[in-house]
Amino acid sequence: MKFKPIYIYLGVFVVFVAAIVFFSNVTKESNKAGTIAEGAQMPDDDVHGGMRSRGNGDMPGKDNVMEDAKKKMDALKMEVEKNPNDTTKVREYADMLGVHNPEEAIKLYERIIKVDPRRTDILLQLTYTYYNTGNLDKATEYNNKVLSVDKNNLYAQYNVGGLAQAKGDNKKAVAIWKDIAKKYPKTEVAHIAEQAAKQLEQAK
Repeated sequence: MKFKPIYIYLGVFVVFVAAIVFFSNVTKESNKAGTIAEGAQMPDDDVHGGMRSRGNGDMPGKDNVMEDAKKKMDALKMEVEKNPNDTTKVREYADMLGVHNPEEAIKLYERIIKVDPRRTDILLQLTYTYYNTGNLDKATEYNNKVLSVDKNNLYAQYNVGGLAQAKGDNKKAVAIWKDIAKKYPKTEVAHIAEQAAKQLEQAK
């Protein structure tokens, strides 16, 4: 059972990470893509405009997206092999690999951690990646490392609830999420924690 991280996911392999936190199983269901209303159109802005192919206003086909993704992957692989100490490129390559080759992504993230063990963004990536492969013990280990570096990290605090829920302790998960919502109102994580707690309670 996999829980969704908070991602802004645009196309295939193109991921902009907003946070690495987990939703409960019911939250996963509520986040499934809904029916697109008839006549709905892609917003005409810089981000979405860049997705249109050949300037004719059509969305790129699956083959084009996959081909572009493969080219991007190959280019990043070459850059990482040429400059293995460029942690920015290593991170970017690992993020893309994480979609279909999490084991290799983990190796790259751990390479970065060896250089700077206090990189909470990478520790959170490792938390999510291990979690998504079903290794809850490793996910917990890396999430705890985030908290050892920054005990006030809200994403890691939220993850404690997500990991508890994944292990079947719904009561603990709800308590943690409610506490976050109470202590850190008006934050994005607090809002998500509040909704996750409500949905988990309603699912009883």
